[in-house]
Amino acid sequence: MFYFKFALRYLRGRKKLFFNFSNTLSLFGIIIGVFSLLIVSSVMSGFSVDMQKRIVGLKSEIKVHNVDYSAMQNYDELLEIITKNDGVKASSPVCETELMIQKKKNIAFTICRGINFEKHSKITNIFEKNIFGKPSFTNLQNDGIIIGVELAQTLLATIGEEVQISSPIGTEPTPFGLLPKSKKLKVVGIFASGMPEYDRVFSFISLPNAQYLMGYGNEIGQIEIKTTDKKKSQKIAIELQKILGKSKLVEDWSEFDANLFGAIKMEKIVMFFVLALMIVIASFNMTGNFIKLITERKTEIGILKTMGASDKDIVKIFVLAGSIVGVVGTLIATVLALIMILLQREFHFIQIPVAGLPLQWLPMDLNKLDFVLVPLTAILISVLTTLYPSRKTVSIDPIKIIRKQK
Repeated sequence: MFYFKFALRYLRGRKKLFFNFSNTLSLFGIIIGVFSLLIVSSVMSGFSVDMQKRIVGLKSEIKVHNVDYSAMQNYDELLEIITKNDGVKASSPVCETELMIQKKKNIAFTICRGINFEKHSKITNIFEKNIFGKPSFTNLQNDGIIIGVELAQTLLATIGEEVQISSPIGTEPTPFGLLPKSKKLKVVGIFASGMPEYDRVFSFISLPNAQYLMGYGNEIGQIEIKTTDKKKSQKIAIELQKILGKSKLVEDWSEFDANLFGAIKMEKIVMFFVLALMIVIASFNMTGNFIKLITERKTEIGILKTMGASDKDIVKIFVLAGSIVGVVGTLIATVLALIMILLQREFHFIQIPVAGLPLQWLPMDLNKLDFVLVPLTAILISVLTTLYPSRKTVSIDPIKIIRKQK
């Protein structure tokens, strides 16, 4: 109580209710630094989570293929082994290949995915959201195709119109020699994943049509999986890898676009250190304030020493004063950041206009680890920056101070 009373006295100055002007500036510096750091960190995490949802929504949480990427035979047995795992909710066979797609004079490149519509609908939500037309197992089997919204714009194709897809790899003999395999398909659906680079190239056809174009028999390229908990997808992927052996390669969603998620993670780390400098600057300002305060209060410090206060006691008073500023500033900033994040998640008042899509809100994710590390870092910096001015009180000689007063 003794330390706390004197720490507050030095922070308040002549005021009785709040800190003096210079300490208030330091307080606001810490509030702005911690608030900015938490908000930016939440936005970066929000974008990462949003990207994850979009990627998993189009592809899957886990995919299994041969180590050499060759065609997988007897995949029914493999599907049975995979679905026995407690962490697996659903699985679907997929053939993925690169094709040319054409409508009259309009030509584009597409990454075409051959799927069983019923099984694939259980591992992805791409056919549920932002879709035009009514794709189904039947119309996809009857030479239907589902294309991305930007691919549809490139081809100037809409629901019910025919497009032609051609495989530059698979060939078939004709009276005119070997020609690329091609097939005319009807557009039965147009999807918008929210990822323009995906909407520009991806398309879906039936599994038999993909097998024909790739020159496969009863073979597939990979098996895609939905787990019971996508937060544990990496752990489940490791378990499946052990079960399936070295001949198969099991990858979770974070490996599908490793460069993208790596870039987001690196940006978050860089932003953390850049914004942490704001807290450091505010703490340096606090250091200057305390040096000035100690110079002004030499007489009081000398009197405290003559009354029996040790050098350690005086140091504790000023370290506690710095800690109070750091804790109060950090607490206020954390509460404000928490309120803003919860309001944004609930009401979406900060929106981002995305070309070609409806307005979308700024994503924010409440990362518990950030709300532990950032406040602790801010308080630690605040305490450390008060150590230097606090130690200057050790050099104050109470006898000299009393003599000067005489």
